Amino acid sequence: MIGISSRVDDVVSFYRALEESDRPRAYFEFVDVEGWVDEGARALYETVEHEGELIAIRQIELPSAGGVHRYSWRRMEDAFGGLTDEPIDPHEDPVKPIPREAFVEVWNSLPHEV
Repeated sequence: MIGISSRVDDVVSFYRALEESDRPRAYFEFVDVEGWVDEGARALYETVEHEGELIAIRQIELPSAGGVHRYSWRRMEDAFGGLTDEPIDPHEDPVKPIPREAFVEVWNSLPHEV
């Protein structure tokens, strides 16, 4: 029987392999202008293509009330949320492309996980 921890390890390994790959990256920003979850909140995504879908490998959440949460294979989730497990579809999702530098600047300005 496969335990929960081995399945979690498989998921972490999957995202780690994608992040460490040399696949081209695409970057996106979502702004919650409709108030779906948190009006004014932003999310930034670094994605790679896998089997025809754009998979988020790093994600930054910027709640409207302040604060910041970042997710990757190193920290898949916390009490506030987690790395999306849904592909990013720029044709269907309300996201816009952003330059790599915009994502990296915010990512690098955050404290590293412990």
